[in-house]
Amino acid sequence: MRLFLIAICALVFGFGSVSAQGQGGQLTPAAQAPVIVKPKLKLGDVKALIQLIAEVDIRGQEVDAYLDTKKVLTNTVDAATKAGTNDEGIVTLEMRTEQVQNLFMLMQRSQLKGAAAEKFKEIVNVLDEAAKEALKNAK
Repeated sequence: MRLFLIAICALVFGFGSVSAQGQGGQLTPAAQAPVIVKPKLKLGDVKALIQLIAEVDIRGQEVDAYLDTKKVLTNTVDAATKAGTNDEGIVTLEMRTEQVQNLFMLMQRSQLKGAAAEKFKEIVNVLDEAAKEALKNAK
């Protein structure tokens, strides 16, 4: 998890400014020159993420960032469903670095049962690897 945070910080600080609003554990607004991160997850996991972040308490100034991040997830689910993909099918999310950072922040704020810990860790690892790949390709 520490590597994921380092990779995301490197992406954000290396490719755009972070507003003061994004510091201190808050969701961040969109950067000017986005780097696209393309994590690959099971469709069922994306659906679970939508449910997970829906239960997280957010601050008023985070509404736009939350809705933007949720929109990426729901658009992916909608497109995959129209294409006939089942919950075990793999989908590729296309997210800007700040959307990945926001998703990770929302995931960190979430409450989950111990039984979901392995799936949570698996998703964090997928996001981490995709962020590393995006950083490597952006250089």
